[in-house]
Amino acid sequence: MTRLAPCLLACLFVGCAETQLAPAVSPEALRQRAAGLRAAGKTEESARLYVRAIGAMRTDTRDGRAASADLRRELASLRISADDLAGAEMLYREALTLLETAPRGSDAAIINLRTQLAGLCYRQSRLDEAAEFYRAALALEVALLGETHPDPLGTMSILGGLELKRGKLTEAETLFRRQLRGVQQVHGAEKREAASVLDNLADVLDKAGQTAEATHLRAEAVRIRRKLCEEC
Repeated sequence: MTRLAPCLLACLFVGCAETQLAPAVSPEALRQRAAGLRAAGKTEESARLYVRAIGAMRTDTRDGRAASADLRRELASLRISADDLAGAEMLYREALTLLETAPRGSDAAIINLRTQLAGLCYRQSRLDEAAEFYRAALALEVALLGETHPDPLGTMSILGGLELKRGKLTEAETLFRRQLRGVQQVHGAEKREAASVLDNLADVLDKAGQTAEATHLRAEAVRIRRKLCEEC
């Protein structure tokens, strides 16, 4: 027993030292493991690993903040699949704050987060907040891509419909007229895309009491569709 004691102590010391010197698991390794667990349907285990990865990620650099925001977006997606909208919203807001901290992160990622938050607010019937996020996303899309890119044109349509639902008829009309100009420029004045916007604009004008113009726009939409059918 006397001879074994020093050996046991030595082994314990080496074991402790190896444990202390073992490298910590990187946030990226945790993320990959979390993604694998999610793919295997183990969502709770995946979520726990995402939380660990977020806690381990440094955010004192632009790249670190971008990576941390990505982790939060992936975890938010898990929360949404579990119908935890409040949890997902908190993560998206944290991610947006990280990316909007100077020096700013990717504009495309910021647009994505604003759109995600708009959708979450809409699902929770917080239409005013949803409209604010869509407006912010649209402003950045236009600055980045221009008025006639498909992305801002799509956002104009979504926001126009939301403003109509909120009873903001002037705002909705402005958005649909902007969209119509862009669609006509990109696709042409007599295409299905333009006809769809004409119908949406007519709905707004009807609610605003501008029945004559609304009727004219609907007739124009019908004419365009009929012409396209005859050309097929």
